[in-house]
Amino acid sequence: MDFSLGGLLKNFKSAMSHQKSVLGLDIGSSFVKLVQLRKEQERAILETYGEISLGPYGKMKIGQNVKLPPDAVAQAIKDLMKESNSKTDTVRVSIPLKSSFVKIISLPFGQEKNISAEVIAMEARRHIPVPVSEVALDWWIIPENENDIKKDGEKKTEILLVAIHNDIINEYKDIISRAGLKATAFEVESFSLVKSGISRGSPTIAVMDIGSAGVKMAVVDYGVMKSSVLISKGSQDLTLALSQSLGVDFAKAEEMKREIGLSDLPEHQDIVAVMEPILDYIFHEAAVFLKDFQNKYGRSASKVIFSGGGSLLKGLAGYGVKKLTIEIEYANPFGKTEHPAFLSGVLKSVGPDFSVAAGLALGEL
Repeated sequence: MDFSLGGLLKNFKSAMSHQKSVLGLDIGSSFVKLVQLRKEQERAILETYGEISLGPYGKMKIGQNVKLPPDAVAQAIKDLMKESNSKTDTVRVSIPLKSSFVKIISLPFGQEKNISAEVIAMEARRHIPVPVSEVALDWWIIPENENDIKKDGEKKTEILLVAIHNDIINEYKDIISRAGLKATAFEVESFSLVKSGISRGSPTIAVMDIGSAGVKMAVVDYGVMKSSVLISKGSQDLTLALSQSLGVDFAKAEEMKREIGLSDLPEHQDIVAVMEPILDYIFHEAAVFLKDFQNKYGRSASKVIFSGGGSLLKGLAGYGVKKLTIEIEYANPFGKTEHPAFLSGVLKSVGPDFSVAAGLALGEL
């Protein structure tokens, strides 16, 4: 399904400056999504966006998870760019959370001490399960927060440590090169979600990205991602459960899931009952994650922001409120962009599905 604005924005784009456009590219397990922006006088101008299913490139159904060779993924990217009328070759690319190592580590001294890259690399060896020489390492000093729990008044410095295996980066570089693009950066998808969904300086908020293969969660504390987790069930598990339980093919099960969702009508309860055990597992794990954060930092997330295509399941927000007993709202990444007013409704409705891609493009700007 393509939501390109290429034709709709033809006249809108012609009035813009000739600054270079940037592309956020979210390569998922079942779809590739892109968002193209242009910066003009501190404004992020939305030029186009779209998505394409990877299933057919692997002789599978639309929406199915598939592992494709680099040339097939590159071809899908080329096709998507053509359909969405994307012209730029400057791209920022997401790296799946499952292919990354993200952890908060503590150093036993205060932030007034000079913290060098050598110190971080030495400390990283204690936490990363592979040799440091085999990964791309990045880190950031988390600003001190007077609300954090301090044990025995000891000084410490918290570091957000991120590591991605070189093989993963090389694989994505190969895909991008085959697609004829130039990657300016590779970014763990959770950080892109934070950029698109949360304003800097916001209080403690959780982001719940419900994807096809799994659910990514992060707690963001005044603009800083303090904790993250990957839950191993996703929206495709709901479709597969319906397919197996009702004896229908994947495409029919996907259609039923989208049309019926978590309906409270009596005639739909058999379908809802098939999905509930999977949803209960996802929200149980989410609740444990939020409780662990509360125990560690002494404060709770004020709300959960839903993103990802799986979050658009009808009735899911209400279901989540019951399970997590917390306010839930949907991500609106296009709310951070400038676009024709008549498109606002459409962009708001599809926004959660493009949170990562939009965050990537916003980050590049």
